[in-house]
Amino acid sequence: MLREANCSLPRSRKAIINDTGTVTLIVVDTTVQAASYAQYFEAVPTKLNKAFPVTENPWLRFRLAPTSVQLAIHSLPINYMPYQDEGLFNYLSDCILTSKDITISAARFLNLNTQSCMVKHAYSVVVNVEPDAVQTMLSSIYLFGNTRTVERAYSSSAITQCQKCWKFGHVKPLCKAEAPTCPLCSLQHTMAEPSCPNPSCPSGGNLKAILNCCLASPARCSTCGEAHSAGSRDCSERPPSPKSLPAPTNQESPLVLDPDQMHVQPVTPRADPPY
Repeated sequence: MLREANCSLPRSRKAIINDTGTVTLIVVDTTVQAASYAQYFEAVPTKLNKAFPVTENPWLRFRLAPTSVQLAIHSLPINYMPYQDEGLFNYLSDCILTSKDITISAARFLNLNTQSCMVKHAYSVVVNVEPDAVQTMLSSIYLFGNTRTVERAYSSSAITQCQKCWKFGHVKPLCKAEAPTCPLCSLQHTMAEPSCPNPSCPSGGNLKAILNCCLASPARCSTCGEAHSAGSRDCSERPPSPKSLPAPTNQESPLVLDPDQMHVQPVTPRADPPY
């Protein structure tokens, strides 16, 4: 498709297909941002649907993944709190549409343990909106007779790896590191910047980022200090995958909330709600 469109950007891709049939395309050249291909996004599912035509369930047509943004709304009065996520969406969608003229695509409780909310006077929710509605929603909304605080929400878990410091447990927007860390050599620079000090590096590591390019720039994980990249699956500091953990004994997952910015960190795995 890119070749037919005379795209001048690198065309190499790594394709990953999960159990539900979702296709993830990853740009091989890490110096090129995925956003550079935005004008071709709509053409990708069209090309796939022509190559793999389907007509009925259980096979569905390919379509772009949702790009909605999660926003947290705080201090909602407890006496207006529905008991289920399904009722929460139906209730909030009309209220937000009336207040901001914005349609939400999903809603859930910030605290998954709704029973613990009952001892409080207020609760928080997370709603999904389209990217062009974010600025309209921030930083407050008038709901239930008062102004409520609205801020960006970032979901993460114990296995989430920050793309700035490459530590586990948080996302890049919430990273507190002052400078970025290279995942290849663990020096203080971005991955896109070459780190090899050897001007005649045989692998060209002085011109672009290359893992373990020569003796002057050995691979070093910033997390465990071993001779591999920070993104390696073999890292001894990498938390175990949720699939390898024992099933939780309770139905709800306790949350750990960042004290500075509100985001969700499930301590035990929980299936995503059906959007």
